[in-house]
Amino acid sequence: MLKQRILTAALLLPAVIAAILLLSVELFSILWAVVMSVAAYEWLKLSGIKNTLSLFVALLVLNLSFFSVWFYPISNFPIEWFILIAWLYAIVSLTGDPVKRLQNCSSTRYTIIALLTGCLIIFPTWLAMVLLHQHNPWMVLHVFGIVWVADTGAYFSGKAFGKHKLAPAISPGKSWEGVIGALFAIVVYSVIVSFWLNHTQQQWLFVLICVIAAIASVAGDLLESVFKRAIGVKDSGQILPGHGGAMDRLDSITAAAPVFTAGYYLAGWL
Repeated sequence: MLKQRILTAALLLPAVIAAILLLSVELFSILWAVVMSVAAYEWLKLSGIKNTLSLFVALLVLNLSFFSVWFYPISNFPIEWFILIAWLYAIVSLTGDPVKRLQNCSSTRYTIIALLTGCLIIFPTWLAMVLLHQHNPWMVLHVFGIVWVADTGAYFSGKAFGKHKLAPAISPGKSWEGVIGALFAIVVYSVIVSFWLNHTQQQWLFVLICVIAAIASVAGDLLESVFKRAIGVKDSGQILPGHGGAMDRLDSITAAAPVFTAGYYLAGWL
């Protein structure tokens, strides 16, 4: 499994970086729509939808929503309101014992909740990355960097010092010490990036936005785990050997990207 993970990552990383930096906005938007459609397909499966026609219709509606944005001034899209609604909902969803709440739902109610959650995750993520790519492709790579650095910091600090569980009913492997390590790593990383992006005059604000995005990435990871545990599956799919499904790799991005983009926009940089 470890060899598979390393090999998959080694093959994907150069491809991801090249796609972000070399593709035009139009081609990146199409490619990102394909990626998010794969993630959406996996989420639909997690939602309990198995009928082929229903899956096709749902994915068609999703891609039509992506396409329709091109007929609206994308830079004027009220993304901050999407993010506010989505993550207020996410915060409420993670309180108490969300896994047990979902398991106690009827199948119809569970599907409705899961679909609502998917809508609040998938579309804002696509929109956020397209907005960032229009502004500067390096900012898309920076969002991935936030997630990668936070994951790395959390892994090593959690492994070395982890004693206090963050959410044992949802993700037993996560600890508060891991979160602290992730945030420390993000502060260091974002300070370095701020010099490169020439945000030194408002460095504290840039660092704060990155830290909030990193915190959101943890919530995104937990949110997907809630639904996987509720229906008793380990991974959202098997498309990435050693890594599970696309949604398993993008759960943190679906939180970090919209939150970072909203913060960047509200700061007046987008």
